[in-house]
Amino acid sequence: MSHTERHRDGRRMPGGRARIQLHLAAASTLVACASAHGGLVDINGGSSWGGWTNMGHSRTAGMWVQGSTTRSYHMYSTLFTLEASQTVGGSRLPDSVGGNGTGYTGDSQATLFSGSWKAGDRILGVGLKYTDASRLTTIWVHVDWAGDSIAAASSVGAGDGAYRANAGDLAIYSLGASNGERFKSKQYSVFTGPSDGSSNFITPYGTNATTASPARSFAVLESGSTSAAISAQYFINLDAIARSNGGAGFGEGLLGPSTKVGFMETDANWNLTQQVFSLPTPGALALIGASVVPIIGFRTRRR
Repeated sequence: MSHTERHRDGRRMPGGRARIQLHLAAASTLVACASAHGGLVDINGGSSWGGWTNMGHSRTAGMWVQGSTTRSYHMYSTLFTLEASQTVGGSRLPDSVGGNGTGYTGDSQATLFSGSWKAGDRILGVGLKYTDASRLTTIWVHVDWAGDSIAAASSVGAGDGAYRANAGDLAIYSLGASNGERFKSKQYSVFTGPSDGSSNFITPYGTNATTASPARSFAVLESGSTSAAISAQYFINLDAIARSNGGAGFGEGLLGPSTKVGFMETDANWNLTQQVFSLPTPGALALIGASVVPIIGFRTRRR
């Protein structure tokens, strides 16, 4: 068959010309949506937020979906190119040590350039920071590529919000109490069909934290606590997803103006909230130069 390619698992891909158009469209969208930053983005679990945009507050109409209205935090997002000089700021806490309010837990500096991550990759980051006495122990971060699965309630406290998923949407799950994995991206899930929290998803990298996953995460623990966080940052490597060559089975979607990010977070007593905000960040500027190149990862084949 002319102008065809195959996935690494042997599945036939769309015709070469159509695939070129798809990747060019994706590259155009991502460049338009990328936010420029002066210097490196702060990666430290949320002790500071340089290079991030504050998207709003959890108890704001248009962002609140459902759950407990008493939990209160700010939400952040960023989109940047991973530079070889990128560092994780601050000190990483040993897995059994309680927090001090500034040191981070979760992934390590080494994970930024190991496994599926490479310098030059484009990274989508989202985060939260509590503004009251609430503390995070478990979280799901959901990327709704088309922006049609998560819907805010009509007002804070109303019961008409929606938190679902379509095939190809992805979610990251982490928790504070996991031995040796606290607040790492423990599970990267890809939905295989409309989901209401049931089993319509796959875990292509397993259910334990691994550098093969496109996701990384960091958190700052409350002083004295070994499992409750006052802030957290989550990162999804868009190029690592594309390089998996797995399509919807690995969460490969087109980031664009309709994309939404949802949070579902709980405390130790399973009081939860769900929030949503849209991407890209307001006032997003284009990244230039080589940042366009990685997504055009195709080869045409002539016969």
